[in-house]
Amino acid sequence: MNASSAAASARSRLGRLPGGRRAQVGLAALLVVIVIAAAAVAALLLATSGDGQGPPPADRAARLVPAGALVFVHLSTDGSRPGTQRALKLARRLPGFQGRRAALIRRLTAPGCGVDVRALHPKEAALAFLDLGSGTAGSLVLVDAAGGGKAPVDRTCGTVQVARVGGFYAIGQPQAIQAAQQLARGRGRALADDAGYRRATRALPAGRVADAWVTKAGLERLLVPQGGLLGTLGAIVDQPGLRAAALGLSAAPGGARMTIRYLRAPGSAGKPFAPTLAGELPANAIAYVGMRGVSGAGRLLGLTGTGTAGLAPLLARAGKDLAPLLRLFGGEVALTITPGAQAPVLTLTTRTRDEAAARAALAAAQAPLARLLRAPGAKLPAWHRRGGVVQLRPPGGIELDYGVFDGKVVVSTQAGGVDAVRRAKAPLSGTAEWSKAIGKTPTGVTSLVFLDLTQLLGLAEQSGLSGDRTYLSVRDDLRMVRAVGAQTAGEGDESTAELFFLIP
Repeated sequence: MNASSAAASARSRLGRLPGGRRAQVGLAALLVVIVIAAAAVAALLLATSGDGQGPPPADRAARLVPAGALVFVHLSTDGSRPGTQRALKLARRLPGFQGRRAALIRRLTAPGCGVDVRALHPKEAALAFLDLGSGTAGSLVLVDAAGGGKAPVDRTCGTVQVARVGGFYAIGQPQAIQAAQQLARGRGRALADDAGYRRATRALPAGRVADAWVTKAGLERLLVPQGGLLGTLGAIVDQPGLRAAALGLSAAPGGARMTIRYLRAPGSAGKPFAPTLAGELPANAIAYVGMRGVSGAGRLLGLTGTGTAGLAPLLARAGKDLAPLLRLFGGEVALTITPGAQAPVLTLTTRTRDEAAARAALAAAQAPLARLLRAPGAKLPAWHRRGGVVQLRPPGGIELDYGVFDGKVVVSTQAGGVDAVRRAKAPLSGTAEWSKAIGKTPTGVTSLVFLDLTQLLGLAEQSGLSGDRTYLSVRDDLRMVRAVGAQTAGEGDESTAELFFLIP
């Protein structure tokens, strides 16, 4: 199998996850699959180990890729770099490492073309998807050949070509090879010359083992339509006003760290806030998202896919009748997912300085909420008060419960979600997993995320994911990840997301 067809086959397999099960994976599991896959790409570490300190990763491959590349994925294979050594050490702890290493080597070996990357001792390798003007994206694989090895003559292998270009072996469609050759001759504008690419990648950690560049067009044309793991990664990376993003993956003490640098339209970044509610939320939360306001909550709910995304239409379709209610959630908001008897419980919590005014706003929203949440063709359901919780349980519709107490407004999909916040004794921020994945709760962030992977994967398997082949192929690796912590911050036309994957 040649490198191009192997890459296409891999993309096809990643995109086959059925819609129903894909939703059950949830944001956390899919994020970790992407990181585990990136760590498994470190299986490309073909160079021998070394002890030198070394510079940041070599990046000559970007000089052979056109500036308009839709997606560019770059890997350091230089075993003398400490960053590469740390990544290899971490990757070797993953049960699936050896198998993925062998598979990736086979795919890049391109046996029909006589290229054996193991004999090249490369310091870097890259994969780019280019707009060739034919309505489809062409692929270009670049493997550093400066380390020597027997050089095959340029040749055509099926639908792709192999050529020696600027110190690299280039494998791809003829048009992609020609584009790289033109750049090697000094003609045209390379990705390395793009100001946005330079600015974004310069902000990535020097000790990274892999990095990537994706444009808005690349997300819309290549990632999001794929569905499955790649589609979810695209939805995660995509942000309001996004123009392009650079991602870097590094090994870190206790796990792995992914840094995402966003280039976006001015003023499109979220508003900063100081997270405080995690100190008052139940410790058994499967997931927590802290933000300012609820404008982004609908998108986050759609990504979690834990059976609680039914509130997303409420946020998306909220009209003027719900404006006073939404103003209650204009400050710090915490979205949590906790275990439930029948289904996970989704809860929104915010603070209020005027409990009476908050109760009045909630009471005024009861009628429009009942109309919005009733099942098609059903009569308008009624609200009922049980203790300190006000409930709406429309037959065949979405349950909604709320309470106002201790300076907080709590809205949940089950009464137990409201009670869990009211009775929380051991806070989420006091757990060992939070301490390791988040550390000291930051200030001035635009979002804060914590995911308990142990609980989330158990929930996903109960929902039927355990029968999916894609999930089973990475399950043992996923189980190595205990928790995920993430935070975003930024201003102007740039923002940064830092994700830490706890692998104790």
